[in-house]
Amino acid sequence: MAESYEKWMDEVRAAFDSLILPAAHWHAIGAFDYRSEYDAGVKPKDAAMKANRHWWHEWNQTLNQDCLKTEDCWLPRNHGGQCQQIGESLPKR
Repeated sequence: MAESYEKWMDEVRAAFDSLILPAAHWHAIGAFDYRSEYDAGVKPKDAAMKANRHWWHEWNQTLNQDCLKTEDCWLPRNHGGQCQQIGESLPKR
C-alpha cells in the first residue's frame, strides 16, 4: 500500500493517465469517494478502475442510457453479456 493518501492518489492519477484521459477530466463527470477506497486498503489501480466504472454509470444515466437490468450496472442499456456492477471484484491479471 502507498505510504500516504497523497502518494496513493498520485498512483490513482497515473492509472487514469494510462486510460488516455487525465484524472482531472473524469472529475467533471461526477464525484467519487477516493478516501473511502484508500481507507479500505484498495490498490490505486483498482480504485481508478472502480472510479472509471462509477463515472461511466453516471454518464450513461445522464444520457438516459443506463442499464435497466440491474441497478448498479455501469454498462450502457442493451449491452451484451452479463451486467457488471460498479463495485464488483476486478479480474485478476
